[in-house]
Amino acid sequence: MLRNIKQPKVKKPVLVMLHGSGSSGAIFGIQTHLLAKELSKDYDLVYIDAPTASEPGPGVLPLFADMPGYYRWFEPELPTASIRLAELSDVARYIGTQLDSQNISPMEVVAFLGFSQGALVALALLGLQMVEQSTWGNLRFSVAIGAGTSGNTAQMDGLEKIVQKMSTVLGRQDGKFPGYSVQAMGIRDPCYKDGRRLASMCARDTTKTMDYRDGHVVPRQKTEVLKLVHMIKNTDEASKLPSSETRRGWNSPFYEPIPSPLDGSLTGGLAVLAASLQA
Repeated sequence: MLRNIKQPKVKKPVLVMLHGSGSSGAIFGIQTHLLAKELSKDYDLVYIDAPTASEPGPGVLPLFADMPGYYRWFEPELPTASIRLAELSDVARYIGTQLDSQNISPMEVVAFLGFSQGALVALALLGLQMVEQSTWGNLRFSVAIGAGTSGNTAQMDGLEKIVQKMSTVLGRQDGKFPGYSVQAMGIRDPCYKDGRRLASMCARDTTKTMDYRDGHVVPRQKTEVLKLVHMIKNTDEASKLPSSETRRGWNSPFYEPIPSPLDGSLTGGLAVLAASLQA
């Protein structure tokens, strides 16, 4: 008699999905259903809510008027770099707690995919990992869709200053962010110019960009979804290769280890980085 022997289920790498401001993990799950259908072939997708209750964000109403809650990752306006960095570290720690509650180890996470404000979080978390401020030891790339600040020039200037400082910490001379990323922007999105500027802050050899024919939404056309998935897979493969360019900062004379904001030594590490940004 033949017996069917079940093979143990192979765990896929985890891709954490970060919604936009004034949304939720449940809403983002609906918004990304076409993209998720393709990505779930290679990744376990994990949707989480941001930590702070919020008013509904752009494009959320009236379609999602019956959802139980809306959340945001950041305050819309913060006065100083040190406060913004402290908020980012709190968000990183919160995400770690949420993943732990679902029995997801930090080492299972290979990427963050975010939309709008969540896209900024996704890129920022990759930056924390690159300067050894993260518990996600296998985090290799991020995907940013519709990233921007809705035309807030001062906030974009602040982001560029942070990117330039991080680039120096990593031993680069060009002021560019060297992390692997995919950045997608809707050509009718009010954040389109922000997204293009953000992409220009990143190293060309580690950054893939695409425009799609839509507004402030996740790509919905099948051809555009498949193109984005293809870029994500290519970036995933490229990020697995050894890269002296993205890692050389550890031995750079500019690099000084900073206590991780996720290991309880929050204030000291952020004070060092914030002070350098104010210089």
